[in-house]
Amino acid sequence: MKRFTKKALPLAIAAAMVPGFASAADVSGYADIIYTIADDAADNTGVNGDNPNNGKFGASGEVDFTASPADGVTVRMDVDLMLDTAGAGNSAVLEQAYFAWGATEGVTVLGGVFNNPIGKESQDDAPDIWGTNRGVVANILDNQTALYDNNVAGLAGAFAAGPATVTVAVLNDLGQVDEKNSIAAVVNMTPIEGLDVELGYVTQDNDTTAAGNVIDLNLAYATPVEGLSVGLDYLSPAEIIDAAYEVTLNYDLADMGLGFGVRAESVAWAASGVDDSTRTTFRVYYAAASNLTAALEVASGDDANPMTAVTGIQADNLTTLELIATF
Repeated sequence: MKRFTKKALPLAIAAAMVPGFASAADVSGYADIIYTIADDAADNTGVNGDNPNNGKFGASGEVDFTASPADGVTVRMDVDLMLDTAGAGNSAVLEQAYFAWGATEGVTVLGGVFNNPIGKESQDDAPDIWGTNRGVVANILDNQTALYDNNVAGLAGAFAAGPATVTVAVLNDLGQVDEKNSIAAVVNMTPIEGLDVELGYVTQDNDTTAAGNVIDLNLAYATPVEGLSVGLDYLSPAEIIDAAYEVTLNYDLADMGLGFGVRAESVAWAASGVDDSTRTTFRVYYAAASNLTAALEVASGDDANPMTAVTGIQADNLTTLELIATF
């Protein structure tokens, strides 16, 4: 069932911090099958309600390789697999390739290409994100990263600081601008039981298309009400966008394998006279087996801004059925 989950990068940091942590090479991944029930957005002819994706299945997947020898270096490589329904051919793309080295007790060094550590949804891996479609904050960040999907390249160090874990990184500029670098910092902590807090900051070379330096605050709270959880992801960029946020609410009926969720999203643009971009999503999901989840989702968006590609929001309605099988 879809819940707030930890990302691969913090897990690798945690593994490298544990003295004597060891495991054999591990292979995992997932298959993501999406059936588009109805897509009311304009098709490539500009006609609403007659989208060629209606009534079609699509599939993608991922295979992840991880090795963690006893001497404290975790190595991970993720490969995304995509079915091109447009007839141009299938493809495989390297998503991540990095090491996490437990340099000393409580200190981890990372290097390579890895998921953007800023934001709640660092990647659009189907088992980890809230819904069938990635949220606006992750889409905005992805639009700023020139590497495949929402990934960054560089070196990072993570260390414990009291109750918090702090990660600092020197990266290639998010937009891969020559002779420029981005600096990132992330603080993770659990101030009270059930509440996970993350504050992130990353710089970027400013130009006419980049959001510039961004601050992100995201929260995940498992409330005292059994099965009820809430989340917030709030992004404050220096350029183009004033603010973007998404609020999520989930209610899991664990004994039945059933759950319900709603997400409200909004993007406020810096330009005067431009309406906010908004989207509301409703979903119901069912754990058919320990490694198979089905989700029915209805999303309704309003985005008259020509920069729709930045947010991932489409106008009108989108109804999908998603099946996620993990291994």
